Amino acid sequence: MTVLVVDDEPQIASLAGAYLKRIDADVEVVVETDPRDALARFEAGDVDCVVSDYDMPVMDGLALLRAVREEDATTPFVLFTGSDDTTVAGRARDHGAEYLRKEGDAGGFDRLTARVEAVLAGDGD
Repeated sequence: MTVLVVDDEPQIASLAGAYLKRIDADVEVVVETDPRDALARFEAGDVDCVVSDYDMPVMDGLALLRAVREEDATTPFVLFTGSDDTTVAGRARDHGAEYLRKEGDAGGFDRLTARVEAVLAGDGD
């Protein structure tokens, strides 16, 4: 299983990746800081779940979500963001994605890990 993490802040991307690597030794985590590179990686195949920030330059998380959905409507996508904008959350859900808030502590990353673990186990609904 491969999880693609996309966040323009390298420290946040690395931290999310480190948490997600704890899921299982068989889970590969790929970290990208540029959404265009992430989309190219997704289009190359073998991505089982995408975790993306919302507020990024060049392409925000919703634009990345729409591009991913054009390629594959079923790949789990988690918008993991500091934004508490209910419009963003609603738009993410309208495209079949989940919306999780980054928190100022480890709790947000723990929730992200639990959610991705459930999705990879087939309990995403």
